Amino acid sequence: MIRHSALPKLAQCPCYESNPVAGPAAERGTKMDAAFRALLMGQPVTGDLTTEELEAVMWAVETARTLADGADIEADEANLKVTTPGMEHEGTEDMRCKSIQMSSDLKTGSMRSYYEQQAAYALGNMDRTFTQDWTTHLIFCDQRQVVSHVWTYEKAQEVVAEVLHEATHPNRRPTACEYCSWCRKADTCVSRTAPVVETLAVVEQPEMSLEALKAEIVSDPARLGLFLQKAAQFVDFYDEVKTAAKVDLEAGVNVPGWKLQKQAGNEYFDRLSIVRAAVAGKSGLDELVDLCGGKASGKRFREWCAKMGIAVQEEESRRGAEITKLVVDKPKKARAK
Repeated sequence: MIRHSALPKLAQCPCYESNPVAGPAAERGTKMDAAFRALLMGQPVTGDLTTEELEAVMWAVETARTLADGADIEADEANLKVTTPGMEHEGTEDMRCKSIQMSSDLKTGSMRSYYEQQAAYALGNMDRTFTQDWTTHLIFCDQRQVVSHVWTYEKAQEVVAEVLHEATHPNRRPTACEYCSWCRKADTCVSRTAPVVETLAVVEQPEMSLEALKAEIVSDPARLGLFLQKAAQFVDFYDEVKTAAKVDLEAGVNVPGWKLQKQAGNEYFDRLSIVRAAVAGKSGLDELVDLCGGKASGKRFREWCAKMGIAVQEEESRRGAEITKLVVDKPKKARAK
């Protein structure tokens, strides 16, 4: 069964399959969705939200009320189900204003395109209410931004039908995309494994000059575009392999050419230090608030204090946790005798 939330992924790769194991980002989103609906209904927030998460949700609530412009808001999850023509799955929105033909979805984490999902929600709403237009709003609470789409019945139907057609086509083929790491087939998909195998075959050729290869790639725009597309697939793969190497080294296993390097945590100043400096700086308060989000890096905080002629209270300086990095273990050069 194709889920509404999978439509944006299927638009990029018709073979995408959601990973059944929800990660921390998904769990965070579910928790903040519940808080968003509760606040809209005037109910207490349940769940363990951090101060930053609660502030983000409260911003989203005020934004949703502004978008409603006085219209009645439906925020009860039981009444926010959406059945879209052509889809068996029943989706769930986060807020709806039926009287002005509008619905909204709270989104957490990075800003992404949810265009196809919103088309399906709009189509389901128009089909249920026998209307020919609908507006959807994506409320990105972490970035404090709103992305809106105005739909006609024909446009929403076209977008949904195209994705469903490609996703159910018997000859569909996988396409590497930004959602690969979320797919349950990420470790076996040929669109990810083939480029890795091909690249290793090229790099391991003793006569291959990487400089010559680079020159050849950048001289051909078509090949350059293809290379960048393929290279993007290595990001998640590389991070996972690098993590495995760190685990081996920490366990005492030798990984030729690599070693672990300790790095002291970055210096920062917390909220109280920022407030104290803001009061002392007075006229620079707005600038400092823009600069900081609860804490500031040591460098930026010191630069601002120097600019305002304020003495830094050294006892307020903090350090983050020590970081262990995997770095290339370069052979030491022999000293000349």
